Amino acid sequence: MPASSPSLLAPKGPPGDMRGQVREPALSVALWLSWGAALGAVACAMALLNQQTELQTLRREVTRLQRTGGPSEKGEGYPWLSFQKQSPDSLEAQENGERSRRRRAVLTHKQKKDSDVTEVMWQPVLKRGRGLEAQGYVVRVWDAGVYLLYSQVLFHDVTFTMGQVVSREGQGRQETLFRCIRSMPSNPDWAYNSCYSAGVFHLHQGDILSVIIPRARAKLSLSPHGTFLGFVKL
Repeated sequence: MPASSPSLLAPKGPPGDMRGQVREPALSVALWLSWGAALGAVACAMALLNQQTELQTLRREVTRLQRTGGPSEKGEGYPWLSFQKQSPDSLEAQENGERSRRRRAVLTHKQKKDSDVTEVMWQPVLKRGRGLEAQGYVVRVWDAGVYLLYSQVLFHDVTFTMGQVVSREGQGRQETLFRCIRSMPSNPDWAYNSCYSAGVFHLHQGDILSVIIPRARAKLSLSPHGTFLGFVKL
């Protein structure tokens, strides 16, 4: 049986050029990898610089909200959604003394049938672009991408544990993005605790996000710097 020829596996050209033909692709690959690494480093640096700028804007807005207790009229920055919701008894008291805050949101209490949960109603406080839209108790995603998602709820409740669940519904399925649980003091004077969570997620167009407290008629803070939901597109 004739032996197979090794020349079938050899590159074209005279034997003297074989070394150069092997080195050139290796050198080309090395150059491409170097350029790719350099471009990646530049892109990361630009993304970090942009993120630092946006975070500084958010910090200034937080400081301003802590001083004034209200949203900015300019409406600049990435979407920062402030919780505004309370029970009917608290709503009646607020109608008597805090009408300015009431005008900034629909203050209602809603419970789903056959479930002991408190839903959160949101309104924009700091917003830039149209990629996200607050629709009552949910936030709808219009611009797909990778987002930094953060959420905090400030509780004032003597229930032994309180927490929040941030979930996403879309593409025919529902999933929990993250959850947070906090122990609460039994003394009403000390029963303050915040539950903060954050993460990076790829959100798709049409996704619906919601924040739910798995307690009936949970007592929460209404201050925009105490309870909030935020998104930063990366």
